[in-house]
Amino acid sequence: MERDLSTLDRRRLTEFSNETRKLQFLASRYLIKQATGKNVIVDKNGAPTIESGFVSISHKDNFVFVAISNSCVGIDIENTSINRDFAGQSELLGLPKTNDKKTFYKNFVRYEAEFKFGSTSKQAHKYFYEMGDYLICVCTNEPVKDIQFDSSCATGIRFLCAE
Repeated sequence: MERDLSTLDRRRLTEFSNETRKLQFLASRYLIKQATGKNVIVDKNGAPTIESGFVSISHKDNFVFVAISNSCVGIDIENTSINRDFAGQSELLGLPKTNDKKTFYKNFVRYEAEFKFGSTSKQAHKYFYEMGDYLICVCTNEPVKDIQFDSSCATGIRFLCAE
């Protein structure tokens, strides 16, 4: 799989000391290549993209999610079983202050997905999905009738494609 990486991605891979993070990186590149036939290009801000398309990547624990679209897209996943100082974290991130776990995580994944989506995120369509202890948010430019979850790529890896 490493031989299919771009020179920049091979260099980035060597910078990861954590094995899980290396696997997440490789899985994201593999999923994008399988779905589009294209390698990831990193823009001037370090964001992943593909030729004539948009990509957003999120990973948490053993999961890697990739959102691919013809227009702007952002995705985030978080493990909602983790307890935090929800009010403090909300304030630190500039989110609506809350002590409620569910509200915090919904605000947090939306915040992260909007950030990846870009500056016009306030007009974006936002979709939320629960998967056990995980919450996923997808931001898209256009309303989406069908978001396809495909878990056939590999055990323990989930692939999300929004078109």
